[in-house]
Amino acid sequence: MTSLGLKLSKDQWKNGEVVEHPKKKFWNGLLSAKKGDYDRAIVELTYNGAFAMKSAKECLQILRERVDPEYAAKCQEERERKKIQENSFARFFLSFLGEKDNAGTKGLYHDTYRKIESFCDAEGYDFMSLSFDDITKPWLESFERFCLKTQRQNTASRHLRDIRAVFNAAIDAEKTTRYPFRKLKIKVVESRDKSFTASELRQLFNFGCYPGGEQEAVDMFKLMFCLIGINSVDLAFLEKPRGNRIEYERRKTHKPYSIKIEPEASRIIRKYKGKERLLDILERVPNYQTYFNRIGKSLRKVGKKRVDGKKSIGKAILPDVCTGSARTSWATIAQEELGIDREVIAAALGHCTVDVTTTYLRTKWRKKVDEANRKVLDWVFYGK
Repeated sequence: MTSLGLKLSKDQWKNGEVVEHPKKKFWNGLLSAKKGDYDRAIVELTYNGAFAMKSAKECLQILRERVDPEYAAKCQEERERKKIQENSFARFFLSFLGEKDNAGTKGLYHDTYRKIESFCDAEGYDFMSLSFDDITKPWLESFERFCLKTQRQNTASRHLRDIRAVFNAAIDAEKTTRYPFRKLKIKVVESRDKSFTASELRQLFNFGCYPGGEQEAVDMFKLMFCLIGINSVDLAFLEKPRGNRIEYERRKTHKPYSIKIEPEASRIIRKYKGKERLLDILERVPNYQTYFNRIGKSLRKVGKKRVDGKKSIGKAILPDVCTGSARTSWATIAQEELGIDREVIAAALGHCTVDVTTTYLRTKWRKKVDEANRKVLDWVFYGK
């Protein structure tokens, strides 16, 4: 109940009254007034039905808030704080993030989370207090402008799509009814084609005498190409082969893959053979993204001249190449240079197409994909 701040010894309190105290009249008067307040509040709250179906603890809470304005204000402040926490966009984003089991997807969402945090810091308000109600169309537009100061349009747009996904999940979880994306157009800029012709890849593959980490970068790019443009995360986590085939489930789509190991791929696999996995990438570098970022940078240096063993000058063979170019180049060469059936290419890449979706791993489609890959490798490596 309410504290009066009065401290008494045992002999100063008898039968509910203050005795043997220099200010006993004052304190007894105050106690009588407070008791009157509580008595009147009990009658009023009982009459209004405020105590109905409530526990003794809940009744005491209601009574104290009615009689003690200062206590009531503190309780209201605490309720508002909890309400903010429950409606916190950041907290829900973290729980949404925790449900993602794909490392790559989780990493992208985490980038968006950090970007929002940076935006809130720049704007001068608490990110953890940001509610779904605070995120309006003008807020999103301001956030996009903030992103564009240091990032490209497609990256800023990805952040917006991530926020939209969090909102959709929050609506499903009945955490909010707001949806600020109804009139917001998320821009997409068509990416530059990062595929290369067989002739361009031959220049890269046949350059030879690569200094430092460039040899490993070219080896890994070759291997990715030989494995029909396998993604970096899948390559890093590949298990030991079954016979002459690599069997795995693509982490991005959870689709099963089966790729025949051709001699060109086998030579590279032996060179970087792992103890537990197919390759030793994760035995040397704990984070696959760090490893492939380094691979990409080294690929873009191939062909440049080294000065004093450090600085690279001149023009690289493929200055815009990235690890993703292995996949797009395989598909482009297969279709445009070799005229391989598009359905077979879709099967090789694991794209969802009619007939192929549920059958491409069966014997007839597996054979067609193997033949297509062999045809692509013969053309790129040997020009035949």
